[in-house]
Amino acid sequence: SASIQCHPLYYFPNGTHIFRVCIHFQSRTYFLKTFHQIENTLYKLHNDILTVHSTLFKDMFTIGEAGPYPPVEGKTDTDPILLESEQQAVFDLFLDHINGRWVFTIYYRVHSPLTELCSSRSVGSDNAYSHEQLWNLLRFADKYHCPMTRLFVIDHIWDARYSYHPTELVQLGSQFKVPKLFICGFKLLLDIPLKQIRKEQCLQMGNDVFIALTYAKSLLEEHTCLVAYEEPVILTHTDDCPDPLACQEDWHNVWWNGMGRFLLDVRNPQPFADAVKRFWELQFGHMGTGCMKLMFQTLDCGAGFRHADVFIADICSGLVDELHLADS
Repeated sequence: SASIQCHPLYYFPNGTHIFRVCIHFQSRTYFLKTFHQIENTLYKLHNDILTVHSTLFKDMFTIGEAGPYPPVEGKTDTDPILLESEQQAVFDLFLDHINGRWVFTIYYRVHSPLTELCSSRSVGSDNAYSHEQLWNLLRFADKYHCPMTRLFVIDHIWDARYSYHPTELVQLGSQFKVPKLFICGFKLLLDIPLKQIRKEQCLQMGNDVFIALTYAKSLLEEHTCLVAYEEPVILTHTDDCPDPLACQEDWHNVWWNGMGRFLLDVRNPQPFADAVKRFWELQFGHMGTGCMKLMFQTLDCGAGFRHADVFIADICSGLVDELHLADS
């Protein structure tokens, strides 16, 4: 088993409580199971800092002090408070966050041998955390009821949300009950063809979400086909329209050959906003200038196209309620 050692940065001489982080792994032979310790580190920390950031630690200290006898656990190296199954790296991330630059500054000045260790901790940097570190820190914050750390991690993930695969955002949002991450990931998935979503990513998002995704994509594709085929109707032709019948016919032909092609292009389908921009560049035959301006105003207003946005919002809202993501 790993020998017990004091953490080089987070064993404060004047700390109030001692913690031991230890991880066990199990090896098995035919007759015997053996448990090995691969991490075994002591921390001496200040309870006033921990209680500000964790309601679980606050309750732990409060219950310990409320008894008839003074608490013994956590007061000596031989009887520390055990944090089993927690990785030292994750606990260090949490302590980096709640102590911030203060630890870096004090130890940099007092303990010169720790210069290399301290300089590697970019606590205040936006680029200090990998995806895995943020995931683990969010799990730790949920487990130990650390609301400020939770918000800190969620903000970091949100700022870098486009660096995550949408299925990761969906999983983060559903596992840790963060509706905005879930909704963002689900909406991004709607733009990805199903054949490009791998099996492990389908499993990552869960059956309910995957079923809802396929249902939503099917209805959105049907709606796109309807929009591509049925052009907005010219209800009233303007005074400068030379031939209303020819105007309507050319509008229909240009719509199908232009917007239909942009929206239904199998190899490179265009979202509606981009399709409209390209549509403006086409030639409109015998259409009157006034009629063209009138129909472009109709397109700018999104008439007939906002149904998709409303449908997506309803699907997302329904999933948030069904998965109880707003309960936390």
